[in-house]
Amino acid sequence: MNQFKIKNTEQIEIFSEEIDQKFIINVGLPPNYSQENTKYPVVYVTDAGSNFSGLMSSLPLMQLVNDLPHFILIGIDYKSKKSNDSMSLRNRDLTPTNDSIWMSGQKEMYKIFGDLPEAEPGGAKEFLEFIDHKVKPLINDKYHVNSSDQTYCGFSLGGLFGLFTLFTSPKSFNRYVIGSPSIWWDNKHILQIEEEYSKNNKELPAKIFMSAGDLEEEGDSDAFRMVTNVKSLSKTLKKRNYEGLTMKTVILEDETHCSAVAATLNRGLRSVFS
Repeated sequence: MNQFKIKNTEQIEIFSEEIDQKFIINVGLPPNYSQENTKYPVVYVTDAGSNFSGLMSSLPLMQLVNDLPHFILIGIDYKSKKSNDSMSLRNRDLTPTNDSIWMSGQKEMYKIFGDLPEAEPGGAKEFLEFIDHKVKPLINDKYHVNSSDQTYCGFSLGGLFGLFTLFTSPKSFNRYVIGSPSIWWDNKHILQIEEEYSKNNKELPAKIFMSAGDLEEEGDSDAFRMVTNVKSLSKTLKKRNYEGLTMKTVILEDETHCSAVAATLNRGLRSVFS
């Protein structure tokens, strides 16, 4: 069987003892990558099974025509027996708490995809520590990078993880692309985290692009309301008047939760690097 390989990409396997999980780190090098006299920014993306390959199909041309700077793309993915395993594992790593009501409703959907690994949600803190203390040092050591120029991209639960990082460890990244964040998770617990942060901090040093597709509001229950939640959080952050915060919020016309992924990542990266 012929295997498909994306040009200018490499893979590294890494094990996290704290999470007890093997990860695949996908590395996408920019066109004309050189280890001489250049240090490259680094962009980290979660849900790399789809997001990494999608970005690597569009980034090289955008970088060649200077729509984007040349940077190294790092996609964090799972090494597991089945590709569908990530549906369960991402619930563990990208969420700050256990939303027991949501998880109980997921059991029926999981049956459709066969047996998925049992994974308790609420592991965002451990996952962030894994990125900061194991993945970043590995990338900084192996590639010619600017370790002080780091960007995070995440969508849906990945967007929720981005908000968690922003409000608990904002200096982990300089820029954040946050697409259709699952603000609804666990009765909007992420808003409590932001409120606690605001009580003790006047600064939020980050450049943010946050978005949702305008069709994500339709058909959702009152609990989800993706567009309403994004607009509300954006309004709150502006009211806080955090020092060092630059933010752009966009509602993407005619985009659903699935179709908004590519639009968010491409527009978001252009925005935060502008």
